Amino acid sequence: MKLGAVLKLIRAEHGAMLSVAVLAGALTVGTPDPPKVFLACLAAFLLEAALFASNDIMNIEEDRLNRPDRPLIKGDLSLGQAWLLVALCGLGGLALSAFLGVAPIILAIIALVLGFLYNAYVKRLAFFGNLVVSLLTASAFLYGSLSMSVLTDKAIVFSAIALTANIGREIIKGIRDLPGDTRAGICTLPCEIGERGSAAVSAIFIAVAIALSIAAAPLFTPVYIALILVTDLLFAYSAAIVVCNPCVETAEKARKLTLAGMLTAILALLASQLHAILS
Repeated sequence: MKLGAVLKLIRAEHGAMLSVAVLAGALTVGTPDPPKVFLACLAAFLLEAALFASNDIMNIEEDRLNRPDRPLIKGDLSLGQAWLLVALCGLGGLALSAFLGVAPIILAIIALVLGFLYNAYVKRLAFFGNLVVSLLTASAFLYGSLSMSVLTDKAIVFSAIALTANIGREIIKGIRDLPGDTRAGICTLPCEIGERGSAAVSAIFIAVAIALSIAAAPLFTPVYIALILVTDLLFAYSAAIVVCNPCVETAEKARKLTLAGMLTAILALLASQLHAILS
């Protein structure tokens, strides 16, 4: 198997970002156990890899229309090789989660089941599909905290912020993918209520996420405020441009901006916790 194709199939950059989110969640307990943190981050990366690989397998027809550059479409990897990666990464992530404790393995199993259901069927259920993806993303902070055997208030609050922000982002992605999804017979929220209505719903969720991020400021150090303001500006601008012009091109621009916003949000929590530990 070509390493580049494997990394593209599992969307390694997203797995790395998820691992940082797990690290941030782990740091909300204070000074964590380094070996357990490493195992938690690796487990999350593997679980994410399994779900992304299975997504390409189960949505190959949609990708022929929306994403012709994907490894399975280009023939860089075979379906058999992709299924092997799903099995190895999924079992590896579960094994590491079991080592970390009861709560992490339960959360890992729930995440895998939800992820596979989304890839196979739930994606076609309009808003419910957006909700499932967002729950999986938000669970990274909970997983990091639970891997340290404690569920902290900070991890819960940040998961709520991530959940609402990601619902808004997923709806924006649905606007971007609407032409291909329609040809593939998939009716997401933009198909159900139109691009303009979907843009408005997305903006509402993003506004809630911004409000939550500001309300949560007293829980964190001043470092958090500086970085979360960058996140809020990126998400607010993304919501505004999509509401003003809800088309494929604008939605793609907003998707990229919100991805950067997700990274700065994770860094806000991470930097705040490191600052608190080192102070």
